[in-house]
Amino acid sequence: MNGRRVLRWTAAALALLAILLVAACLQAGYFLVAPAGAPVKADLIASLGGDNGARADRVIELYRSGFAPRIVLTGPETSNPKVRAAHQSWRERYLVEEGIPESALLFDRRSRSTWDEAVNTLALMRRMNLQRVLVVSDPPHMRRVDWVWARVFAGSGKSYSLVASDLPEWDAAHWWRTSLGAQYVFGEYIKLAYYLAQH
Repeated sequence: MNGRRVLRWTAAALALLAILLVAACLQAGYFLVAPAGAPVKADLIASLGGDNGARADRVIELYRSGFAPRIVLTGPETSNPKVRAAHQSWRERYLVEEGIPESALLFDRRSRSTWDEAVNTLALMRRMNLQRVLVVSDPPHMRRVDWVWARVFAGSGKSYSLVASDLPEWDAAHWWRTSLGAQYVFGEYIKLAYYLAQH
């Protein structure tokens, strides 16, 4: 009798665990996006590297709406510094062509990771006595970006807010339906694990 009861409880526990795992998988996309919010007034907009154009478009929208008077374009774009600089140039050219004054643009050509981008942006803010930055990246990156920037900015007296780009191919509710959505989710969880281990 006790053996049967143990088996029933074990089966129930396993079923509950399976349900929780499925629910966690279904919510994985929302979890990644959750730290992003509505833009607020700031001193600076940081457009993180790796842009396919969606981040630049959001930066233009934020600048035109008067959320911040300055923009910093950060790396990385590729592993090759010469190519990375050229890629930053396309963003610069695009922003200028869309009416952003060159005088509003700043550059971080040294960053090679999200951690570097946070460290270098904080250093820039200290040098220029800026208080708040809007950090623009793609929706599935928001959890990792928030984890990194929270640690770098802790105790600095400076603040940041995350603003997601409009990435048409990203669907937080149904990320598993496309190979790109699955790549985003699995890639981000792997990167999160890496940052947790390294920092």
